[in-house]
Amino acid sequence: MPVTIPPFYCPIPPRLRPDAEEIDRASFSWFAALNACDDDELGYLDRSRCGLVSAWGMPDAAAGRVRIAADIMYLAEALDDTAFETGRLGRSPEEAMAFLTQLARVVEAPETPLLLGNPWAEGVRDMRRRVGGFTTPLQLQRWICGWQRLFFGLAWEASVRARELSPGLDEYVMIRVLGHTIGMEILTTLNDAADGYELTHAELNGLPVRALTEMNWMLISFDNDLYSYHQESARHPNGLNFVDVIARDLRCTPAEAVPHVVAMRDRVMSLFLALRAKTAATASENLKRYLESLGQWLRANIDWGTTSERYLKPFGPDSPPETWAALPTVYADGPSDAALEPIPVPVVSWWWGLL
Repeated sequence: MPVTIPPFYCPIPPRLRPDAEEIDRASFSWFAALNACDDDELGYLDRSRCGLVSAWGMPDAAAGRVRIAADIMYLAEALDDTAFETGRLGRSPEEAMAFLTQLARVVEAPETPLLLGNPWAEGVRDMRRRVGGFTTPLQLQRWICGWQRLFFGLAWEASVRARELSPGLDEYVMIRVLGHTIGMEILTTLNDAADGYELTHAELNGLPVRALTEMNWMLISFDNDLYSYHQESARHPNGLNFVDVIARDLRCTPAEAVPHVVAMRDRVMSLFLALRAKTAATASENLKRYLESLGQWLRANIDWGTTSERYLKPFGPDSPPETWAALPTVYADGPSDAALEPIPVPVVSWWWGLL
């Protein structure tokens, strides 16, 4: 039986765009034209409709810029799925590092004659050129650094898989959130550019804003690991998700671990809401817009993940109902744990000192 995931606590209202479906379909067509996946993998990716996350997460941005964010979603998700989760790069740190080092250079300088004809590199090269068309040098550099950290995290994760390690909670957070395998930095770094404004270096790197940005990545990691748990455990189990990590730490079943994961996640959400309100009270108008966008991504991610066939029906649209995921259809009225006290993850405990 699938593990039941309870309703998510996220008191942030949705902001849907009328062109969301159009953006998603255009992005999927862009990715399909790269010929990076076989037909089965491409069909599975098509059912995910992951471009909707960007459309719902960037409700105020121009459609062309949202399209690039949706393209990023499709390419990053497919790269993780086909080359790392189930591909040889995911279990060969040496090959992963060699490939990702070259890909990182393509992001830095798309004119570099590296990996020419490689579909992943050509996709990254195309996105890099388009992002460079609407970002300032500082905004572009932030986005490039986000890709570099994602590549570093993928190589780290490949090393963990190859050695068949079982990371504890603190190490897992280092890999998933701070090592950036969740991939959110390549999207949140576009928040200001996509909406037509620019945050200063001082604004974006002040401690409260840094913490809130990391909380965004952490919460999306929690939520992704919860709503994707049935899909991952059914298709390619590897123990690299919050549910399995907590189950190992507490020596309990995944079903018993879920309430503990949700409680930690809700404590981070409670901190996020409180610190965001405190920070916004003295923030510039541009910084307020950025803080608002961090929350919008949280809601968009849940709305997508709990309705996407990728997670609801991992064995296909015609699979029997007993194989479907047990995902919530409503939101929680309040947090399961609202304590404004640090969760047992030392690498992020400093967040609570800012409230």
